[in-house]
Amino acid sequence: MKDHNSHDVLLLCTACHALSNYYDNHLKQQLAEEFGAPIGCEEGVRLLEDPTRRLVRSAARVLVNADSLPAARKEELLQLIRDFFESNTVSPEMVQEAAGLETRIFNENYVPHGLKVVQSFAQGGLYSLMGLEKRWRQHFLDVMQPKHLPAQWSVDHNHDKLIKKYGEALQIELS
Repeated sequence: MKDHNSHDVLLLCTACHALSNYYDNHLKQQLAEEFGAPIGCEEGVRLLEDPTRRLVRSAARVLVNADSLPAARKEELLQLIRDFFESNTVSPEMVQEAAGLETRIFNENYVPHGLKVVQSFAQGGLYSLMGLEKRWRQHFLDVMQPKHLPAQWSVDHNHDKLIKKYGEALQIELS
C-alpha cells in the first residue's frame, strides 16, 4: 500500500469536491468515535496554552507599563516572575523576557487524528488496513454516487495483489 494511490485520485467539480469533504468529515467523526482518535480536542491539539506561562507573561506586561501600580500589587506580580524563573531577584531583563514569553507549549500526548486511526487499523495487519482503504472507497461511492468512474475503478483495487505478495497476516509496523 502506498500513502498516496493514484487509483484514489479522482477529478471532481468544485461543488462535488465541497460535498465530498462534507461527507468525509462525517466519516472522520465516526472513526474518531470508534478509535478514540479525537478531532480538535485537547488530545488532538499540537500546542496547548500553559496557564502558568500566561499568568507570568501577563504579570510582566503589567509591570512594564505600570508606573502607578500599588506596592502590594507590584510585589505580588514580581513574586510570580521570581517563582517562574526560580530566582530571588527580578531584573528588568527578566521582566522583558517574561513579557515576551510564548504561552503555548507542545502537547506531548498529541497524535494526529489520521495517524491514530491508521495505527489502530495497522494493529490488525494488512487485511485490516485494506479494510480501512475499502471503507473510504465505499464511503465515496455511497455518498457521492459517481456516474463517471473509470471502468477499472474498484473498492478492492490492488488488494488481491497485496495479499498474494505479503499474505493476509502481514503485520504492519508504522514509524
